[in-house]
Amino acid sequence: MDDELTLFTEFRQRLTRAAWRMQYRNRTRLNRELAIAAAEQIDRGEPADQAISMLFVQEVLLAIPSYPSRTVMQKLIVDGKTEREVSRELGITQQAVNKCKQRAVAAIRRQMDSFAN
Repeated sequence: MDDELTLFTEFRQRLTRAAWRMQYRNRTRLNRELAIAAAEQIDRGEPADQAISMLFVQEVLLAIPSYPSRTVMQKLIVDGKTEREVSRELGITQQAVNKCKQRAVAAIRRQMDSFAN
């Protein structure tokens, strides 16, 4: 009788642990899916919000003084291309693309700082 009771207790503990693990995995999966769904919801946004966002992005891009840096940022940020793709497209090295990106970010940062002051 004692053996049956300890066996029953052990199985009960194992089942409880398995249930907790399943519940934890399900909760983490659900949290990831909710984050993705929320991001998609934000992306869909209202057309007016999207138009304002696009105008802001265009205004920021126009604030970049040099044409190559502006083109690089347009392709990287708006078009979503990689540095390698942009370098092949423009016929420059990937290091040059990175340097243009750094200059553009510095120019945007300077402009934001001037607006803040």
